[in-house]
Amino acid sequence: MQSRTQLLTPSALRLDSRLPLELRSLDFQILPSPPSPSTSSSYAATHPPAKADGYALASHGLTTVSSSVFGPREPQRTGPWSSTGTGQSAGGGVGQAAGGQQKGDRGSVNVEVGVAGWGERVGQGGSSEGGLRRGGKDRRTIELAAAVKNTFEPVLLLHLYPRSSIDIYLQILENDGSVLQAAINATSLALISAGLPLSDYVCSLSLASYPSIPPLGPPQIPPFDLVTPAAAHTNSNDPTRTGGSGSTTILDLLAAEETALPNLTIAVLPRSGKVSLINLETRLGVNRFEELLKWGVEGSKVVQAAMQDAVEQWASSLAPRRGALGQLFPGSGAVKGADKEDEEMQ
Repeated sequence: MQSRTQLLTPSALRLDSRLPLELRSLDFQILPSPPSPSTSSSYAATHPPAKADGYALASHGLTTVSSSVFGPREPQRTGPWSSTGTGQSAGGGVGQAAGGQQKGDRGSVNVEVGVAGWGERVGQGGSSEGGLRRGGKDRRTIELAAAVKNTFEPVLLLHLYPRSSIDIYLQILENDGSVLQAAINATSLALISAGLPLSDYVCSLSLASYPSIPPLGPPQIPPFDLVTPAAAHTNSNDPTRTGGSGSTTILDLLAAEETALPNLTIAVLPRSGKVSLINLETRLGVNRFEELLKWGVEGSKVVQAAMQDAVEQWASSLAPRRGALGQLFPGSGAVKGADKEDEEMQ
């Protein structure tokens, strides 16, 4: 209980001075495929294979996850990408492939998760060397791979790629809480950059329920515009309160908040409002669950706007203005006509 009382101050500020409904800084990048490291480098063991079809980086505060997408391609018969692969550890990273039996009428999705050797530390009693985690299977990475696989299988149009495999490699570079949230957002961008058809963006957000708002805390006012009506004021000391669960909703969790509070991670398709994943590992009352679900759908729209900016910035770098062709073909009449059209549009 002592750690729980320290998660929210009497002024309703969190450990990192955020308000309960305030998100951490978002940084989404769609980047070229990472270069292949040398085999003598210690980083090579935790690095995904080179020449990925799609590669993206997602950062929520200090939590950073990269996603590499390979495919669609012919399923591999052996190794971690095979339909019967179990994932293998390599050096300072750990991995797990979440692959199922190959179906002939639709493609399959395989997920492998790796943890960088510098990204996480273990206790004195754990299997470690110098405080760093060593290779081996890990329950959390297995569950993370399965959650990502279950999230994107309904969203990807796998019927377009029969007898094919789409392989996803996730690399946890820094872990400060809400790793599943960052992994799903990074994978969504990596799939877009790989040119794979998705029915919608997949935006993820983690939420927790604090038992009650501090007596001196202000009403919960989100730092973003609401599409649906705002929830009732949840301050249990407010005599005018007409509904709510009597708890405080916290968005975008830190590691300490994830450990101490009942929480869930939600993956939303913003345009349709459908929910692709709800990951709940603790008991939660029905009223609190409904409130968290509502805030998760609303908060995911903020994440979707940041992801949209990253996609537009990436797309603009691939499609320069037509007028730039005039520098390569100065005597082309078609290019001059295109430049004239651009001037008229401006």
